[in-house]
Order: sequence, then C-alpha cells, then structure tokens
Amino acid sequence: MSEVNIKDVAKKAGVSISTVSRVINSSKNVSTELKVRVEQAIEDMGYSTNTIARGLKVSRTKEVAVIITELNRSFFTKILEGINQEANKNGYQIFVMETHDSLEKEMQIVSNIAARWMDGIIIASSAYGHERSVRKYIEHLGNLQKREERIPVVSLEYDLEHPNINAVVVDHEKAAYNAVNHLIQAAGRKNIINVTLPRGHYMGEQRVKGYKRALEENGLEFPEECVLEGEYTTYSGYRVVKERLNKGSKFDGIFCANDQMAVGAIKACEESGLRVPEDVAVMGNDDIFVASLLKPSLSTIHVPRGRMGIHAMKRLIELIENKNGGNSKNRVITLDTEIIPRESTGSDAYNRMDWAELDW
Repeated sequence: MSEVNIKDVAKKAGVSISTVSRVINSSKNVSTELKVRVEQAIEDMGYSTNTIARGLKVSRTKEVAVIITELNRSFFTKILEGINQEANKNGYQIFVMETHDSLEKEMQIVSNIAARWMDGIIIASSAYGHERSVRKYIEHLGNLQKREERIPVVSLEYDLEHPNINAVVVDHEKAAYNAVNHLIQAAGRKNIINVTLPRGHYMGEQRVKGYKRALEENGLEFPEECVLEGEYTTYSGYRVVKERLNKGSKFDGIFCANDQMAVGAIKACEESGLRVPEDVAVMGNDDIFVASLLKPSLSTIHVPRGRMGIHAMKRLIELIENKNGGNSKNRVITLDTEIIPRESTGSDAYNRMDWAELDW
C-alpha cells in the first residue's frame, strides 16, 4: 500500500497542491469552502502531516514510541529500563504510551505515532487471533510509512506473524510447562490449579497449554475447571483463588501465569488458614522484584526482561539505520527462561536480593 501524498489530496479535493499546502499550514488566504474540501479529503485518505518533518530533508527524528498495556504492571519495569538504556547509548528518545489492554486504543495510538513520523515502534500488542479486523490491523502495523520509508516495528513477548514485524519473545508454553513440572517433581504436588491470563490472548493460551502438557506427561488429569482466568493483577489472583476456596475445593499447588497474581493467591491461601508451602505450594511466572521480598519468597520463572528491552531497542535501531541485517524480515529473537526455586515451593535457593541484577 503506497503512502498518500499531497498530490493525491489535491486531486481528491479538486484543488491545487498550493491550496492544500496553505490549508495544512493554516494560511488565512483560503476560502471556507476550499478549506472544508481539503480537510475532508485529508480525513478520507488518511493523509498525515508533521510540522517538523515537513521542513526536514531527512525524515529521521531519533524518536521511538514504546507501547505497553499497563504502566502499573511490574513486568514492564525492567523492559523499559533496558529499552531506555539502549536508547540513551544511541542518542534516541523514547515516548511511552499505554493501551489498557484495548486494541481500539492501541490502533488509535499507532495512528497518532505514524502522523508524528516517529522512527520506530516497540509494542506489547493486544492483537491476537485470526479475525479479519485483527489481521487487517496487523497488516497495517507492518506497513506503516513516512515518506518513502517504512516505520519499523518490534513486538515484545510474542510474534505478531507479519513479514515486516520483528519480535523479541520467550517460549510461554515451555515456561509454564517447566513451572508446573517443578510443582509436581520438586514439590511433590498432584492437585494443581492454574490461575491464568485472559484466555483469549496468545500468552494466556500458551501458558494453559504448558500447564496441560506438564500434567499429562506426569500421568495427571487435565481438569478444565481447574483453569481459573485472572486479569494480570494481584487482586484478580486473590479473587479467583478465594472463590475456589470458598467453594470447598481442595488443591495442593497453584501455578499463576504471572507473579502479581501469585501474590494475591498466597494472600487468599493465608486468609483461609492454609500454609505456604506446607499445605499449598505456589509458583509464579516473570520473577518481578517483589518475588524475593515476599514471606514466603515466591518460586517463579525468571524472564530476562531487561535483556528483552535491550534486544528490542537494538533490533529497532538496526532496522531504522539499516545496518547489521537491518533489511531482514520477521526476525524473532527468543530468550531463555529459568526456574527460580524459593520458599513457596519448599526451597530457599534463590532468596538473595542480588538475583535481579543477573537480568542484565
């Protein structure tokens, strides 16, 4: 899809290029009728202008957008540190925006970014699935342009499966499998519930798959009713486990798809008179800073979030500056995860405060 230019707008409005230019620059020497026609043509054709970029011979701004779902999710803290560290080293400025898990909001932000002609985008997207509207948006995201150049995009956490969109990811299914296998093999648990992420999203689905595979490979049944859907937050982890306990359910292990929900799960168990790990072993995922501060400290899967941010920014700069393989398409960088056994599963192997520094 070619970029709409000022000639296209002029033709659509039935006016001269100079008239379009005067409207864009808010000149007073344009009649109301012509102004309305030009502005309507600009809106209909999706034409974007940028006050600074119009005057530049080179369209590079050294500005990069970072789009995440929620600023209050501890998972993103280290990622943003890594992105910012690499951006500063290379003279780039980052602008962080949040979507609140709304694909509609994400699409609006992406449109505004394209209008500002930023050099590139790092995104933790809410786009997932094969619905026509979702695939159409991902196609649009992979073909953003400013002048004659594509605006490169790097996805965080999972691959958006578009030839022009790179990604820095972890294997979510494998991470969940290792977490549940640890509960079974190391902690000796047999009746494990899964507090998962929203089921309609890629990461939620993959972590349920890992939970299921670990159970089945250890000769345990996969009870669909033991998959409890959370919403990333500490309160959602607390709520779904508390509801389960209030119904009289019995379980001896909990795998939470992120650490924030695991914190809530531990609180729910304690309020119900259950001891962690003696009665219920709890496993998280992500290894956020609070995991080693809890009492009992939280066993979890370490995701190298700082390195994820560094790799994402490095790759974006390569694409922006067309160096070190900057032309290669759909490159996916997969980072390793690691089990961190702590007190919540009966170990104190990683209670040191300096563990987080290994993220770099």
